[in-house]
Amino acid sequence: MSVHTRSQQLAQEAYVRVAARGQPKGDYTGFAKKFPALIHTCGLAQAVAFALAKKEHDYINDLANVLKAGGHPRVASAETLKEQTINEEVSAYLRLSRDAIDAATWLKRYVEAVAPDAAQEGD
Repeated sequence: MSVHTRSQQLAQEAYVRVAARGQPKGDYTGFAKKFPALIHTCGLAQAVAFALAKKEHDYINDLANVLKAGGHPRVASAETLKEQTINEEVSAYLRLSRDAIDAATWLKRYVEAVAPDAAQEGD
């Protein structure tokens, strides 16, 4: 059994999620490119609420699964991620936010790798 860093776990699950989608379509790629900055600017709770209001359930479900693989076992879906952002203690929320930025960055990298045109889409 090999030991993987948290970053490797996030990267591996992000790759699995993006690869399973094949060639991600327009909204997903654009949202994946912008989401890490959205978390940084608005905070995780507001970013997740905005994404769900914009019907970006596929992306948030992928993000939740990447977070789960990275050490957040109670985050298994878009809904549980939303609940965690609302109900966590401050220290746990800050850790979840930091990890969500990392997870979202991995999703962004793989979307850009799979769909090179996505690198310019969100600019």
